[in-house]
Amino acid sequence: MSAPDPTTVPKRRLRAAAALGLLGGLLVVPQAAPAAPSIMADPRVAGSLSVARAQALATILGAERTGGVYIDDSGKMVVAVTDSAGVQQVEAAGGVARLVTHSTAELASIHTALDKLAGIPGTSWGVDPSTNRVSIELDSTVSAANTMKLKAAASRYGSAVRIDRVSGVIKKDEIYTAGGDSIRNVHSSLYCSIGFNVQTPGGNKHFLTAGHCATGTQQWYDTASGEYLGHRVAVSWPGNDYADIDYTESDVTAYGTVNDNTRQITASSWPIDGESVSRAGATSNDLVGQVLLTSTTVTYSSGETLYGMIKTSLCGKGGDSGGPVYNGTIAIGIHSGSNTGDSPCNSSVSDKRGYHQPVQEVLNARGLQVY
Repeated sequence: MSAPDPTTVPKRRLRAAAALGLLGGLLVVPQAAPAAPSIMADPRVAGSLSVARAQALATILGAERTGGVYIDDSGKMVVAVTDSAGVQQVEAAGGVARLVTHSTAELASIHTALDKLAGIPGTSWGVDPSTNRVSIELDSTVSAANTMKLKAAASRYGSAVRIDRVSGVIKKDEIYTAGGDSIRNVHSSLYCSIGFNVQTPGGNKHFLTAGHCATGTQQWYDTASGEYLGHRVAVSWPGNDYADIDYTESDVTAYGTVNDNTRQITASSWPIDGESVSRAGATSNDLVGQVLLTSTTVTYSSGETLYGMIKTSLCGKGGDSGGPVYNGTIAIGIHSGSNTGDSPCNSSVSDKRGYHQPVQEVLNARGLQVY
């Protein structure tokens, strides 16, 4: 099937993800790019400091005197600090301070050191400011020998590192080879989910999906109608997990909604530890979750290692790869993989783990924006 000639095919208006047979996989944003949420009215936090103000305070204090920022269970921003003078500075600014032992600089150094061991299938690690530790997680497939190797490495850092087991298998959410999903290649031999619709500075429309979906696929089509959507212009996998697909030659006009025209995306952001997030995909949705780590090194069971990934308590299933992760109206990530396997995927529980490409990293690298 060849791509249609845009000069001979009239434009069709794509009103929502459901119009493509998606279950929330397609996301776009308003026709004019709005300003990012104001510092004093950040929708992700309840009163107290905004995300931007808390991060600015942490920067002023420096990596040796802070342990990071995160959103606590009450929805307030917390600035972790390593000395009493820092506590006073944060509280004087109207914020919530927590005195901790380990600094951002120390924890980041440990993360970097552990990355020398990256490549062990079924493992992930990253800095967790809410516990003031580097969190290492091992899935059910990690061998006794590799477990001992990681425990030996962690023991050098004492209380700054914690190791836990999680159920299931940490893997990229595989590409299904059956119908009923969101987007497909020309041969209908693989299926994934569309993430966020974005645009270039010149106004050309693109969409983002997972890189592991698109490494061998140039042209993408709507599963339900067979309509041509666009061609791949960039892909990054492994290390990252994203692909950029250009709508320019298609007959689709995309609009800014997710979840069957009920959720409008208005901005994009880097993730914040502890913030609430939702995930949508062609196979399943998971609307109750939390950012657990903002920068995770994860090695999937198939051996690919990714860096700087978001770890959440969301699930995911085959066919959901590439779908959006968001907080309200704010684009946060692109779904990559999980440890969910064949278990139900409709609400998060403590041992569900989702791994997602930060969308802001993609937008910055590609010169794109939500619109």
